Amino acid sequence: MKIRSVVVILFLLVSALAFSPVCEAKNELKVGEMWNIRGVDPVKKGTLVKEKALITENLVEADPDFSLRPGLAKSWKQLSPTHWRFYLRKGVKFHDGSEMKAGDVKWAIERALKDPSIKSLTKIKEIKVIDDYTIDFITEGPYAAFPATLHYSKVSIVSPHSEMDKNGVITKPIGTGPFMLVKWNPATETLYLKGFKDYWQGKPKLDELIIKAIPDPASREVAVEKGEIDFTCDVPYGDVERLSREKGIKLEIHPTARVYQLTFGSLHGTPYEDVRVRKAISYAIDKKSIAQIVLHGCAEPAKGIILPSLWWANNNVSGYDYNPKKAKELLKEAGWVDTDNDGILEKNGKEFHVTIYTYPQRPGLKPMAETIQAFLKNVGIKAEVRVLDWSAIGKYMKKYDMKLSAYHLAMVPDPDYYLRKIYHSKGSTNTWGYNNPEMDKLLEKGLTTFDQQERKKIYDKVQELALKDLPLIHIAFYKVLVVYRDYVKGFKFNPVAHDYMLNPEIYVAK
Repeated sequence: MKIRSVVVILFLLVSALAFSPVCEAKNELKVGEMWNIRGVDPVKKGTLVKEKALITENLVEADPDFSLRPGLAKSWKQLSPTHWRFYLRKGVKFHDGSEMKAGDVKWAIERALKDPSIKSLTKIKEIKVIDDYTIDFITEGPYAAFPATLHYSKVSIVSPHSEMDKNGVITKPIGTGPFMLVKWNPATETLYLKGFKDYWQGKPKLDELIIKAIPDPASREVAVEKGEIDFTCDVPYGDVERLSREKGIKLEIHPTARVYQLTFGSLHGTPYEDVRVRKAISYAIDKKSIAQIVLHGCAEPAKGIILPSLWWANNNVSGYDYNPKKAKELLKEAGWVDTDNDGILEKNGKEFHVTIYTYPQRPGLKPMAETIQAFLKNVGIKAEVRVLDWSAIGKYMKKYDMKLSAYHLAMVPDPDYYLRKIYHSKGSTNTWGYNNPEMDKLLEKGLTTFDQQERKKIYDKVQELALKDLPLIHIAFYKVLVVYRDYVKGFKFNPVAHDYMLNPEIYVAK
């Protein structure tokens, strides 16, 4: 009888332990991030904090087709060409339990405006709190793109009670998103997050989220194959076919609003000053083979400037198809001739010799640069390839050099964001010095035209003129290669994201 009682007790104990919440495995996702994690202040690291860690959110969000939709603001309206009113959602909580109100929004955005680039982007002159759930924005002038600028990750909403260092840099952001930051380890460049149970759209399926910086694409690949991480993106493209056959690994390839572009050090006092040289370089590059062979299908060759699926893309324009014969003719017209039969063109006694700079984080850039090097050699231009960290390129790049990069077209889902930065004579990214008064006039007209159909016509002309002048060369439209273990469920790719955007529905089912 004693033995029987002991057996019954043991059975009950085992049963209790088996169904005890204490013994339930936590639903945890480990992500291998492609960029270094050297900060968590959304003003500096907006894409990490908002899109990848899902700590913060914006007043305005965007659907996968890049149309605007309500975010933390349930609606908005334009009161005058320079006056916008936004109505906030009620009951949205920050991670510390306090309710988000208009005063918090004002504080967060005014803080972001201290960054000159954000001030220039949003053109906000004044912010007025009308009541707890109503906030007004006054812009410096008529600005059709204004609502879209509030989608920019660096103006995501963070609480005034976020932890900061002595310099006012946020070290622990308190947002409204589905995940709250538990710890940031600067030494290991790792974020530790947990699901926010009071998230206004419902508790996320994950209990915990860990994001670790692994900048090297090959190292990310090894980590996901070994199961050290569960999710990553953009591993070496040459391994796509092998990975697609590997048990336990899932691959997804998605088009996104990013373009591989080749830019020049300067359009003044260099060979690139002559538009014939710029066009020759574009003709010399086989964009189709780069997309299909070098990038293993993880890109689409660029005929135009804007991803064709975006509403503001001019899909009637035609770029410069591969034509090395035409490239050689244009170079000869521009005075570049191989006088000593060594295969390198010269002009005024100087060889056409350039350096192409690029960076390692995106796996397609180095093989692309090396392929472009070969294409240029074929038409008589000697090129050297240098791969440096993104932050170091500016220290070495000279006006005769080129840079191959991947640039986002729609971090602000509006044509003004990319086109004005690149093509306006005072554009923040126009470091090569392109200056065409006709282009400036078109871009400025686009800023003050509020009818979207009329804006579309304006930006169609912008793209036509840009291809005619060709101050930079678009090679291919980027595709994101997402790699994850097969036990990761519920992931939905969002093409609006900078690289990838996690979603509250993602979970692990081991």
